[in-house]
Amino acid sequence: MSDARGASILFIPHGGGPLPLLDDPGHARLSQFLRDLGKQLPRPEAILLISAHWEASEARITGAARPELIYDYSGFPEESYHITYPAPGQ
Repeated sequence: MSDARGASILFIPHGGGPLPLLDDPGHARLSQFLRDLGKQLPRPEAILLISAHWEASEARITGAARPELIYDYSGFPEESYHITYPAPGQ
């Protein structure tokens, strides 16, 4: 979907936490969908991610030159706690 300026707006489900990134067979279709989507869309200038995984009394923003991942899950295989995403920040 695009807004009036041509910006893409997507809701992307992540499935069972980190399992799509670990090649979990139960998430194969979701993983393939996300790979295909990445090939169809132009490279974004910026990504805004909004998470509902915690609550705060006011809006919070994480911004850094290299923002770290927040592992806000538990009970997954050990390798899921070592996933990195070295995205450039602001």
